[in-house]
Amino acid sequence: MEPNFIRQNKVLLIEVLSADHNLLLQHVQEKRLITTREYNNLRSGHDNAEKVTINLLDMLVNKGDERCAQFRQLLHRDTILETFPRLNDLLRTQQPAVSTENPGIPATEVSGILSRLRTYGEGSAEVGSYTMTSVPLGPCLIINNVNFKDKAPRHGSNEDKNALMDVFSWLGFEVKVLTDLTAQEMKNELEKCSKEVAGDCFVCCILSHGRSNFVLGSDDELLSTEDILSPFKGHNCQTLAGKPKLFFIQACRGTDTQNAVEIQADDPQADARPLSFFFIPADADILVSYATVNNYYSYRNTMTGSWFIQSLCKRLREGSCRGEDILTILTGVNDDVCREQGRHHGKMAKQVPEQCVRLRKRLIFSVPK
Repeated sequence: MEPNFIRQNKVLLIEVLSADHNLLLQHVQEKRLITTREYNNLRSGHDNAEKVTINLLDMLVNKGDERCAQFRQLLHRDTILETFPRLNDLLRTQQPAVSTENPGIPATEVSGILSRLRTYGEGSAEVGSYTMTSVPLGPCLIINNVNFKDKAPRHGSNEDKNALMDVFSWLGFEVKVLTDLTAQEMKNELEKCSKEVAGDCFVCCILSHGRSNFVLGSDDELLSTEDILSPFKGHNCQTLAGKPKLFFIQACRGTDTQNAVEIQADDPQADARPLSFFFIPADADILVSYATVNNYYSYRNTMTGSWFIQSLCKRLREGSCRGEDILTILTGVNDDVCREQGRHHGKMAKQVPEQCVRLRKRLIFSVPK
Protein backbone atom coordinates (compact mmCIF):
# COMPACT_ATOMS: atom_id res chain seq x y z
CA MET A 1 0.00 0.00 0.00
CA GLU A 2 1.30 3.43 -0.91
CA PRO A 3 0.76 4.96 2.56
CA ASN A 4 3.34 2.45 3.83
CA PHE A 5 5.94 4.12 1.59
CA ILE A 6 5.45 7.36 3.50
CA ARG A 7 5.17 5.71 6.92
CA GLN A 8 8.16 3.42 6.44
CA ASN A 9 10.37 6.19 5.08
CA LYS A 10 8.95 9.13 6.99
CA VAL A 11 12.13 10.07 8.85
CA LEU A 12 14.22 10.10 5.67
CA LEU A 13 11.51 11.89 3.68
CA ILE A 14 11.30 14.61 6.32
CA GLU A 15 15.08 15.02 6.37
CA VAL A 16 15.34 15.21 2.57
CA LEU A 17 12.22 17.18 1.63
CA SER A 18 12.48 19.81 4.35
CA ALA A 19 15.58 21.15 2.55
CA ASP A 20 13.23 23.05 0.22
CA HIS A 21 9.70 22.62 1.54
CA ASN A 22 8.44 25.65 -0.39
CA LEU A 23 9.30 24.06 -3.74
CA LEU A 24 7.70 20.80 -2.61
CA LEU A 25 4.49 22.59 -1.61
CA GLN A 26 4.30 24.30 -4.99
CA HIS A 27 4.50 20.97 -6.83
CA VAL A 28 1.98 19.35 -4.48
CA GLN A 29 -0.48 22.20 -5.00
CA GLU A 30 0.10 22.20 -8.77
CA LYS A 31 -0.89 18.49 -8.85
CA ARG A 32 -3.88 19.35 -6.62
CA LEU A 33 -2.87 16.80 -4.02
CA ILE A 34 -3.97 19.28 -1.36
CA THR A 35 -6.59 22.01 -1.39
CA THR A 36 -5.81 25.69 -1.71
CA ARG A 37 -6.87 26.17 1.90
CA GLU A 38 -4.53 23.41 3.08
CA TYR A 39 -1.72 24.90 1.00
CA ASN A 40 -2.29 28.36 2.50
CA ASN A 41 -2.42 26.93 6.02
CA LEU A 42 0.89 25.15 5.52
CA ARG A 43 2.50 28.26 4.03
CA SER A 44 1.09 30.87 6.39
CA GLY A 45 2.01 29.27 9.69
CA HIS A 46 5.12 29.97 11.75
CA ASP A 47 6.31 26.35 11.70
CA ASN A 48 9.83 25.56 10.58
CA ALA A 49 10.58 23.61 7.40
CA GLU A 50 10.68 20.25 9.18
CA LYS A 51 7.31 20.76 10.86
CA VAL A 52 5.69 21.87 7.59
CA THR A 53 7.02 18.74 5.87
CA ILE A 54 5.71 16.51 8.68
CA ASN A 55 2.27 18.11 8.47
CA LEU A 56 2.20 17.69 4.70
CA LEU A 57 3.12 13.99 4.84
CA ASP A 58 0.53 13.33 7.56
CA MET A 59 -2.05 15.16 5.48
CA LEU A 60 -1.32 13.00 2.43
CA VAL A 61 -1.47 9.73 4.40
CA ASN A 62 -4.87 10.73 5.79
CA LYS A 63 -6.16 11.32 2.25
CA GLY A 64 -5.73 7.64 1.38
CA ASP A 65 -3.93 5.30 -0.98
CA GLU A 66 -4.66 7.06 -4.27
CA ARG A 67 -3.39 10.43 -3.06
CA CYS A 68 -0.24 8.85 -1.63
CA ALA A 69 0.36 7.07 -4.95
CA GLN A 70 0.06 10.41 -6.75
CA PHE A 71 2.55 11.96 -4.33
CA ARG A 72 5.02 9.14 -4.89
CA GLN A 73 4.67 9.62 -8.65
CA LEU A 74 5.30 13.36 -8.22
CA LEU A 75 8.63 12.59 -6.53
CA HIS A 76 9.86 11.16 -9.87
CA ARG A 77 9.70 14.59 -11.55
CA ASP A 78 13.02 15.80 -12.91
CA THR A 79 12.80 19.08 -10.99
CA ILE A 80 12.13 17.24 -7.72
CA LEU A 81 14.98 14.76 -8.24
CA GLU A 82 17.38 17.57 -9.17
CA THR A 83 16.44 19.47 -6.00
CA PHE A 84 16.43 16.38 -3.74
CA PRO A 85 19.01 13.98 -5.31
CA ARG A 86 18.89 11.64 -2.29
CA LEU A 87 15.40 10.62 -3.42
CA ASN A 88 16.93 8.65 -6.30
CA ASP A 89 18.28 5.94 -4.01
CA LEU A 90 15.11 5.86 -1.91
CA LEU A 91 12.80 5.46 -4.90
CA ARG A 92 15.00 2.77 -6.46
CA THR A 93 14.92 0.65 -3.29
CA GLN A 94 11.15 0.96 -2.91
CA GLN A 95 10.00 -0.71 -6.16
CA PRO A 96 7.00 -2.96 -5.34
CA ALA A 97 7.15 -6.68 -6.14
CA VAL A 98 5.18 -7.69 -9.25
CA SER A 99 3.54 -11.09 -9.70
CA THR A 100 3.54 -12.88 -13.03
CA GLU A 101 1.55 -15.61 -14.71
CA ASN A 102 4.80 -17.07 -16.09
CA PRO A 103 6.58 -19.04 -13.36
CA GLY A 104 9.74 -19.03 -15.47
CA ILE A 105 10.31 -15.28 -14.86
CA PRO A 106 11.05 -14.25 -11.25
CA ALA A 107 8.82 -11.51 -9.86
CA THR A 108 11.87 -9.40 -9.00
CA GLU A 109 13.06 -9.52 -12.63
CA VAL A 110 9.62 -8.51 -13.90
CA SER A 111 9.62 -5.70 -11.35
CA GLY A 112 12.97 -4.47 -12.66
CA ILE A 113 11.80 -4.62 -16.27
CA LEU A 114 8.59 -2.74 -15.50
CA SER A 115 10.57 -0.22 -13.46
CA ARG A 116 12.86 0.50 -16.40
CA LEU A 117 9.89 0.75 -18.77
CA ARG A 118 8.09 3.04 -16.36
CA THR A 119 11.16 5.24 -15.96
CA TYR A 120 11.65 5.37 -19.73
CA GLY A 121 8.03 6.37 -20.24
CA GLU A 122 8.22 9.09 -17.62
CA GLY A 123 11.46 10.46 -19.08
CA SER A 124 10.05 10.40 -22.59
CA ALA A 125 7.02 12.35 -21.46
CA GLU A 126 9.28 15.07 -20.11
CA VAL A 127 11.59 15.17 -23.13
CA GLY A 128 10.27 17.33 -25.92
CA SER A 129 9.75 21.02 -26.43
CA TYR A 130 8.53 23.73 -24.11
CA THR A 131 5.02 25.00 -24.79
CA MET A 132 5.38 28.35 -26.54
CA THR A 133 1.84 29.32 -27.54
CA SER A 134 0.71 32.12 -25.23
CA VAL A 135 -0.10 35.55 -26.67
CA PRO A 136 1.96 37.49 -25.91
CA LEU A 137 4.63 34.82 -25.52
CA GLY A 138 5.83 36.53 -22.35
CA PRO A 139 7.69 39.62 -21.17
CA CYS A 140 11.09 40.64 -22.49
CA LEU A 141 12.84 43.08 -20.15
CA ILE A 142 15.75 45.01 -21.65
CA ILE A 143 17.95 47.03 -19.28
CA ASN A 144 20.23 49.29 -21.28
CA ASN A 145 22.82 51.09 -19.18
CA VAL A 146 24.65 53.62 -21.35
CA ASN A 147 25.72 56.40 -18.98
CA PHE A 148 27.54 55.90 -15.69
CA LYS A 149 28.66 57.94 -12.71
CA ASP A 150 32.40 57.71 -13.34
CA LYS A 151 32.84 55.30 -16.25
CA ALA A 152 32.82 56.00 -19.97
CA PRO A 153 29.48 55.89 -21.81
CA ARG A 154 28.75 52.66 -23.65
CA HIS A 155 28.53 54.08 -27.16
CA GLY A 156 26.85 51.66 -29.55
CA SER A 157 24.67 50.09 -26.86
CA ASN A 158 21.53 51.66 -28.33
CA GLU A 159 22.19 49.66 -31.50
CA ASP A 160 22.04 46.49 -29.40
CA LYS A 161 18.91 47.68 -27.64
CA ASN A 162 17.16 48.39 -30.94
CA ALA A 163 18.15 45.01 -32.39
CA LEU A 164 16.85 43.19 -29.30
CA MET A 165 13.58 45.14 -29.37
CA ASP A 166 13.03 44.26 -33.02
CA VAL A 167 13.72 40.53 -32.78
CA PHE A 168 11.87 39.82 -29.54
CA SER A 169 8.85 41.88 -30.62
CA TRP A 170 8.90 39.87 -33.85
CA LEU A 171 8.98 36.62 -31.85
CA GLY A 172 5.84 37.66 -29.97
CA PHE A 173 7.22 39.01 -26.70
CA GLU A 174 5.96 42.08 -24.89
CA VAL A 175 9.11 44.20 -24.76
CA LYS A 176 9.90 46.70 -22.03
CA VAL A 177 13.05 48.86 -22.15
CA LEU A 178 14.60 50.62 -19.16
CA THR A 179 17.63 52.88 -19.43
CA ASP A 180 20.43 53.85 -17.03
CA LEU A 181 19.25 52.07 -13.88
CA THR A 182 21.27 52.00 -10.67
CA ALA A 183 22.14 48.60 -9.20
CA GLN A 184 19.32 48.88 -6.67
CA GLU A 185 16.85 50.00 -9.34
CA MET A 186 17.78 46.97 -11.45
CA LYS A 187 17.22 44.67 -8.49
CA ASN A 188 13.89 46.31 -7.65
CA GLU A 189 12.70 46.11 -11.25
CA LEU A 190 13.60 42.42 -11.54
CA GLU A 191 11.77 41.61 -8.31
CA LYS A 192 8.74 43.58 -9.49
CA CYS A 193 8.76 41.83 -12.86
CA SER A 194 8.89 38.39 -11.22
CA LYS A 195 5.66 39.16 -9.36
CA GLU A 196 3.80 40.36 -12.46
CA VAL A 197 5.14 37.97 -15.09
CA ALA A 198 2.75 35.94 -17.27
CA GLY A 199 3.12 33.82 -20.40
CA ASP A 200 5.07 30.76 -21.52
CA CYS A 201 8.56 32.30 -21.41
CA PHE A 202 10.56 35.13 -19.84
CA VAL A 203 13.51 36.95 -21.38
CA CYS A 204 15.84 39.43 -19.69
CA CYS A 205 18.60 41.27 -21.56
CA ILE A 206 21.11 43.36 -19.61
CA LEU A 207 23.52 45.66 -21.44
CA SER A 208 26.07 47.25 -19.14
CA HIS A 209 29.62 47.34 -17.87
CA GLY A 210 30.53 44.32 -15.76
CA ARG A 211 33.05 42.39 -13.66
CA SER A 212 33.22 38.62 -13.22
CA ASN A 213 29.69 37.53 -12.19
CA PHE A 214 28.41 41.07 -11.69
CA VAL A 215 26.93 43.85 -13.78
CA LEU A 216 27.21 47.55 -12.99
CA GLY A 217 24.38 49.94 -12.36
CA SER A 218 24.55 53.50 -13.66
CA ASP A 219 25.79 54.46 -10.17
CA ASP A 220 28.83 52.15 -10.67
CA GLU A 221 27.54 49.82 -7.94
CA LEU A 222 27.57 46.05 -8.52
CA LEU A 223 24.59 43.73 -8.97
CA SER A 224 25.41 40.01 -8.82
CA THR A 225 24.15 37.42 -11.26
CA GLU A 226 22.61 35.69 -8.25
CA ASP A 227 20.49 38.78 -7.55
CA ILE A 228 19.42 38.82 -11.21
CA LEU A 229 18.32 35.17 -11.24
CA SER A 230 16.97 34.80 -7.71
CA PRO A 231 13.55 36.48 -8.22
CA PHE A 232 12.77 34.00 -11.01
CA LYS A 233 13.64 30.76 -9.22
CA GLY A 234 10.79 28.30 -8.84
CA HIS A 235 10.13 29.05 -5.18
CA ASN A 236 10.11 32.82 -5.77
CA CYS A 237 8.13 32.91 -9.03
CA GLN A 238 5.56 30.15 -9.15
CA THR A 239 3.95 31.44 -12.36
CA LEU A 240 7.17 30.60 -14.23
CA ALA A 241 7.76 27.22 -12.58
CA GLY A 242 8.54 24.71 -15.32
CA LYS A 243 8.77 27.45 -17.95
CA PRO A 244 11.94 28.68 -19.68
CA LYS A 245 13.66 31.78 -18.33
CA LEU A 246 16.37 33.25 -20.56
CA PHE A 247 18.99 35.80 -19.51
CA PHE A 248 21.34 37.46 -22.02
CA ILE A 249 24.10 39.52 -20.44
CA GLN A 250 26.29 41.81 -22.54
CA ALA A 251 29.03 42.95 -20.17
CA CYS A 252 32.68 42.39 -19.40
CA ARG A 253 33.52 39.71 -16.84
CA GLY A 254 37.12 40.71 -16.20
CA THR A 255 40.14 42.46 -17.69
CA ASP A 256 41.90 39.66 -19.56
CA THR A 257 42.11 39.81 -23.36
CA GLN A 258 41.43 36.69 -25.44
CA ASN A 259 44.39 35.41 -27.57
CA ALA A 260 40.60 45.30 -36.85
CA VAL A 261 37.80 48.07 -36.61
CA GLU A 262 38.21 50.32 -33.63
CA ILE A 263 36.35 48.78 -30.69
CA GLN A 264 35.63 49.59 -27.07
CA ALA A 265 35.58 47.17 -24.13
CA ASP A 266 32.51 47.01 -21.91
CA ASP A 267 34.63 47.88 -18.88
CA PRO A 268 37.61 49.86 -20.16
CA GLN A 269 38.56 51.03 -16.67
CA ALA A 270 38.04 47.92 -14.59
CA ASP A 271 39.78 48.14 -11.25
CA ALA A 272 41.60 45.39 -9.37
CA ARG A 273 39.30 45.01 -6.37
CA PRO A 274 39.05 41.36 -5.32
CA LEU A 275 35.61 39.88 -5.95
CA SER A 276 34.08 36.87 -4.25
CA PHE A 277 33.23 34.02 -6.64
CA PHE A 278 30.01 32.07 -6.58
CA PHE A 279 28.44 29.38 -8.69
CA ILE A 280 25.33 29.80 -10.82
CA PRO A 281 22.44 28.10 -9.00
CA ALA A 282 21.40 24.81 -10.55
CA ASP A 283 17.70 25.66 -10.83
CA ALA A 284 15.88 24.06 -13.72
CA ASP A 285 14.48 25.87 -16.77
CA ILE A 286 17.04 28.69 -16.69
CA LEU A 287 19.51 29.66 -19.38
CA VAL A 288 22.12 32.36 -18.85
CA SER A 289 24.05 33.44 -21.94
CA TYR A 290 27.09 35.63 -21.30
CA ALA A 291 28.80 37.71 -23.96
CA THR A 292 32.16 36.33 -22.79
CA VAL A 293 33.74 33.77 -20.49
CA ASN A 294 34.63 34.64 -16.92
CA ASN A 295 37.58 37.01 -16.34
CA TYR A 296 37.61 38.33 -19.92
CA TYR A 297 36.56 41.44 -21.79
CA SER A 298 33.57 41.56 -24.08
CA TYR A 299 33.67 43.94 -27.04
CA ARG A 300 31.36 46.44 -28.63
CA ASN A 301 31.69 48.39 -31.84
CA THR A 302 30.87 51.99 -30.94
CA MET A 303 28.92 52.44 -34.18
CA THR A 304 27.21 49.10 -34.84
CA GLY A 305 26.84 47.48 -31.41
CA SER A 306 28.40 44.48 -29.67
CA TRP A 307 29.58 41.34 -31.41
CA PHE A 308 27.49 39.14 -29.12
CA ILE A 309 24.12 40.92 -29.24
CA GLN A 310 24.24 41.63 -32.96
CA SER A 311 24.98 37.98 -33.73
CA LEU A 312 22.32 36.82 -31.25
CA CYS A 313 19.60 38.89 -32.90
CA LYS A 314 20.62 37.81 -36.39
CA ARG A 315 20.77 34.13 -35.42
CA LEU A 316 17.44 34.27 -33.54
CA ARG A 317 15.67 35.56 -36.62
CA GLU A 318 17.33 33.16 -39.07
CA GLY A 319 17.33 30.13 -36.78
CA SER A 320 13.69 30.50 -35.77
CA CYS A 321 12.71 30.46 -39.44
CA ARG A 322 14.57 27.14 -39.78
CA GLY A 323 12.97 25.66 -36.64
CA GLU A 324 16.24 25.58 -34.69
CA ASP A 325 16.20 25.31 -30.91
CA ILE A 326 17.89 27.91 -28.71
CA LEU A 327 21.03 25.83 -28.10
CA THR A 328 21.63 25.41 -31.82
CA ILE A 329 21.14 29.15 -32.25
CA LEU A 330 23.61 29.95 -29.46
CA THR A 331 26.18 27.56 -30.90
CA GLY A 332 25.99 29.63 -34.08
CA VAL A 333 26.43 32.79 -32.02
CA ASN A 334 29.55 31.31 -30.42
CA ASP A 335 30.97 30.64 -33.88
CA ASP A 336 30.12 34.13 -35.15
CA VAL A 337 31.73 35.88 -32.19
CA CYS A 338 34.83 33.68 -32.30
CA ARG A 339 35.39 34.78 -35.90
CA GLU A 340 35.30 38.47 -34.96
CA GLN A 341 38.48 40.33 -34.15
CA GLY A 342 39.53 43.88 -33.43
CA ARG A 343 42.17 45.81 -31.52
CA HIS A 344 42.05 46.93 -27.90
CA HIS A 345 44.93 48.83 -26.28
CA GLY A 346 47.08 47.93 -29.28
CA LYS A 347 46.49 44.19 -28.97
CA MET A 348 44.38 41.86 -31.09
CA ALA A 349 41.04 41.33 -29.36
CA LYS A 350 39.12 38.04 -29.50
CA GLN A 351 36.04 36.85 -27.65
CA VAL A 352 33.94 33.73 -27.06
CA PRO A 353 30.50 33.70 -25.37
CA GLU A 354 29.53 31.28 -22.61
CA GLN A 355 26.22 29.68 -21.66
CA CYS A 356 24.98 28.21 -18.40
CA VAL A 357 22.16 25.86 -19.43
CA ARG A 358 19.59 24.41 -17.03
CA LEU A 359 16.84 23.80 -19.57
CA ARG A 360 15.01 20.46 -19.41
CA LYS A 361 13.47 20.56 -22.87
CA ARG A 362 14.14 21.97 -26.29
CA LEU A 363 13.20 25.63 -26.67
CA ILE A 364 11.98 26.55 -30.15
CA PHE A 365 10.51 29.93 -31.01
CA SER A 366 7.57 29.80 -33.41
CA VAL A 367 7.95 31.79 -36.60
CA PRO A 368 5.49 34.71 -36.57
CA LYS A 369 2.74 34.50 -39.18
